[in-house]
Amino acid sequence: MAISYTSRKDMGQALFKWQCAFLALWLMIVLYITHRFPTDGTLLLFFLPIAGFCIVGMFPGTGFDFQGLVFSGSFYCCFLAPSIFGSLVEKRVGDLLGLVFYVLSAMLFGFALFRLMGKVFQRMG
Repeated sequence: MAISYTSRKDMGQALFKWQCAFLALWLMIVLYITHRFPTDGTLLLFFLPIAGFCIVGMFPGTGFDFQGLVFSGSFYCCFLAPSIFGSLVEKRVGDLLGLVFYVLSAMLFGFALFRLMGKVFQRMG
């Protein structure tokens, strides 16, 4: 099983910078969709992260660990969307920064977890 990973030299290339820009755009879209359709929250909580994972996987040169980053970021943005929008509306900057920290921490964890899972799958296969 050939699984690719994001390396340090990949981070300096234009493709990685475009991926990060589209990741930020994707997370804003996830927040908007989750806020726009709050009654479908449970469905969106599982559909949007899986959709993001699969969409990122279709682009050649994308690492499996970056897919984990998108998956976990999408999941936590869906999960925390009501709190994020509540903090924005009520202008609670401290709460908003805390929520952003939670999302970024989850994304870092997803990156590390998917990197580790990929290495385990490679050793097994």
